[in-house]
Amino acid sequence: MQARNFINFTWAVIVIGLVFGAYFAIGELTVGGSFASNNSMVWTLPLVTYIFLALSSTGVSIVLGYGALTHKEDITGLQRHLLILSISLLIGGFVALGTELGSPLHLFWIVFSPNLTSPIWYMGTLYSIELVLLAIKLFRDLRGDHGRIDEFLTWAAVFVAIAAALMLGAVFGTVTGRVDFQGMHASILTLVTALASGAAAIVLTQPISGQPRILIDLLRGFSALMVIVLVLRWGYEMQSNIVGLQGWVNGLMIAPFLVVALFGGRLPHTASVLTAAAALWVELAFIITGQSVTLGPMSTWFGTIQEYQPNLAEFGIFVLGFAVAAALFQLGRQVWLTSSASAER
Repeated sequence: MQARNFINFTWAVIVIGLVFGAYFAIGELTVGGSFASNNSMVWTLPLVTYIFLALSSTGVSIVLGYGALTHKEDITGLQRHLLILSISLLIGGFVALGTELGSPLHLFWIVFSPNLTSPIWYMGTLYSIELVLLAIKLFRDLRGDHGRIDEFLTWAAVFVAIAAALMLGAVFGTVTGRVDFQGMHASILTLVTALASGAAAIVLTQPISGQPRILIDLLRGFSALMVIVLVLRWGYEMQSNIVGLQGWVNGLMIAPFLVVALFGGRLPHTASVLTAAAALWVELAFIITGQSVTLGPMSTWFGTIQEYQPNLAEFGIFVLGFAVAAALFQLGRQVWLTSSASAER
């Protein structure tokens, strides 16, 4: 009875999130222009929502691929769960991205007028391929089809997931004039953040009791890797004399990852929430700080340095992305449990 009440409560929260977010999404796609963005700061919370969900999906895919290719039974035993989780997160990210584009026509032209010199196009293409590969793997798993093609699909999914995370970083690392973005560190950051947030999503969606030790170890290890990446970046920012560099790393940002790396095994669910929240903070700080310096004559209108605060519409898209991901995950699990119960009969 308690489990059923919890499921009902979960669905109630999800439905509220869907309705709340859909209200702002419909307004953005039909009426337009409700976000706290301008011609100088064009990437805000809705895009960060996409980045967080897409990278988390990437991390889940990589962990699943690692488990399958190294024959880690504690991970391969969760294959269907992880496939549903990864697909749900990625679709939730696509919903946030589609709304952030501001018009259905924009999404249409991105797909049907590709720019082969643009990292954004390659990023979208790679994530679309990843979604197809994950869907094929899930379909085969639900049908009980397992064979040599599974290893090929696993290698392909891991390769595409890593390439997508690196390309997402390249979208920012290759931006001209934005010194807080520029460089290979952007791709390193997105890949490592994907691993940390993906591991956090896996641990968070597992039962508190009986959680495989390897998942907790991966969460702590990826958090430790985040500490290294952020400390190195922090040191670079403090010693750099590049004109216009604002710097987006601080000690408080590093602390949650350090705590999880050292003590995450004691309270895995709390550690996963802490890691996910810190990863979102990192992505938001990186994206916003990189745009905070106003370039060229636009400083007349927006000032030399901009400050950003998300508005209610942007928060609505944030909620919508997570609500869609949660709804798909819950639906997927219910379909899976129903089919498993029918098979046992």
